[in-house]
Amino acid sequence: MFRTFEPHSKLKDLILFYFELDWKKTASDDVINFLSLPTGCSFMGFQKKGRMKVKIDDLVYNTESNYVNAQTTIPYRMCSSDTHLNVLVACMKPTALYHLFQIDVAKIVNTGANPKHLFSDGLSEFSLKYNKEENTVEARIDLLDAIFIKQLLNVTPAFNFIDIAIDLIMKKKGKLSVDDLIHKLNVSKRYFQKKFKEMIGISPLLYLKIIRYNFIFSSFKEKGAQYNSSSALLYFYDSAHYSKSFKEYLGMSPSDFDTTQYPFVQLTNIEQAVWINAFQALSS
Repeated sequence: MFRTFEPHSKLKDLILFYFELDWKKTASDDVINFLSLPTGCSFMGFQKKGRMKVKIDDLVYNTESNYVNAQTTIPYRMCSSDTHLNVLVACMKPTALYHLFQIDVAKIVNTGANPKHLFSDGLSEFSLKYNKEENTVEARIDLLDAIFIKQLLNVTPAFNFIDIAIDLIMKKKGKLSVDDLIHKLNVSKRYFQKKFKEMIGISPLLYLKIIRYNFIFSSFKEKGAQYNSSSALLYFYDSAHYSKSFKEYLGMSPSDFDTTQYPFVQLTNIEQAVWINAFQALSS
């Protein structure tokens, strides 16, 4: 089961949506084991039943009851063999972790961490309430809203030119350069790159690439186009540029890409919710 939920209106500038994953084994050899692409968002998960294992390149980490990830820059695998997995996840805007917790986001890229140190009073009391067996998903959403709103009251988010840059990137669907951004924002390239990495966790050039491919893959899903089609070329200078970039991103050329071998690119429910529902809305 995959369901999405709207956050409290006070959190609309920070959280795109919440989603619930609820999965139960129907056979002894059932497992969750799927590949995902980078989304450009940050995630904070609160697991009530079971645990996820995440494999990113050579890194493997077993998530604790709560976990946070700023950005993922390469395809990664999510696994679970537990009998019952139930988790609520906050899908956060790219700058949300920085604004809420005033941290150097680059330290939690392509990895996972326990977010207990991020909340001023810890998550102990929250966890006791959250894990009560009788809690409905709506009650747990209310608890998530409450803990994020409480954290928001402890800080004063200073939305700045990086937030404007993210909005521009979404509206242009990644089809612009770093030079385009600094020209529009009237800031120095060096300062822009430094601040972007501090707040988003990765370089603006890499982030642009991730978002560009987000929109490419979501357009394939919507229109049934092929991976070497002309619609993809709209995001690049020419076919040679597209082919080179695609190979760097996924390790093969568009013409060699076999979607039956890589079902994750057909979009999981999470990616559909992020790319099609959330990012498409931001770009309109």
